[in-house]
Amino acid sequence: MPELPDLLHVRDRLRERLLGRSVTGERVREPVVLRFAVRGNLSLLQGRALGDVFRKSHFLVFRFEGLDLAVNPMLAGRFRFATPGEMDERSLAFALAFGADLELRYLDDKAMGKAYLIGTDDWNAIPGLQTGGVDILSTEFTRERFASLLRHRRDQVRVFLLDKKALDSIGNAYADEILFEARIHPKTWCRSLSHDEALRLHDAIVSVMQAAVAEVAQRGEAIEVKVRDFLKVRLKDDCPRCGAKLRTAGVKGMDAYYCPHCQPETRPGFVDFRKTGK
Repeated sequence: MPELPDLLHVRDRLRERLLGRSVTGERVREPVVLRFAVRGNLSLLQGRALGDVFRKSHFLVFRFEGLDLAVNPMLAGRFRFATPGEMDERSLAFALAFGADLELRYLDDKAMGKAYLIGTDDWNAIPGLQTGGVDILSTEFTRERFASLLRHRRDQVRVFLLDKKALDSIGNAYADEILFEARIHPKTWCRSLSHDEALRLHDAIVSVMQAAVAEVAQRGEAIEVKVRDFLKVRLKDDCPRCGAKLRTAGVKGMDAYYCPHCQPETRPGFVDFRKTGK
């Protein structure tokens, strides 16, 4: 899925190009990605001006008068600006025209993404959206709030980082970067982390994500491009800190990249009581 820095970059570019423009046409090639909580289909958007584009959890929401189009790109979805009449991509799912000169296309070669057309703010119509976690870029994401969330977890730390009901929101690539920055092995049990390690993990989330948001925005790539070359460990071979060969660990069916030297493994279920003070 496009991760948080990508979503924010796409949101800002969409705002620049589309706000105030009205939908003049729509095309659907993969109806499986669309869900309708109102009577009708995408043709309901024709003639309506786009009032705002904003992020809500892992969705981008296009706000029109009386209607919201909320899109969760999931694993492979991406947006692209095109000229009407330009050859369709094989991965095209649907498109909205904004005048004779501009078309916004949603591409998804896995057809895994989901787009919901709902009444304004009808978030209950989207399964799971009303249970999103704390925004990791907001002032509410304090050290104390994070430590409190962590105390109630009984799973591995990388699983916790990816839980969007707890944290809004981190994906695979940045989970690896955060754990590398915090020097914590991805299979470490949450209950085994000391208070100091919990604070270090919180600070790593903030610093890594803020730096990534700034980097992606500074690059100014087209909205369909995922900027990943600045990442330190994800899909890399050698540790940039110590030079050791990076390894992968399977965590709930997903590969986690880590440095065995900088992120030493702890024994499963092990609790170091010298850290906890108990």
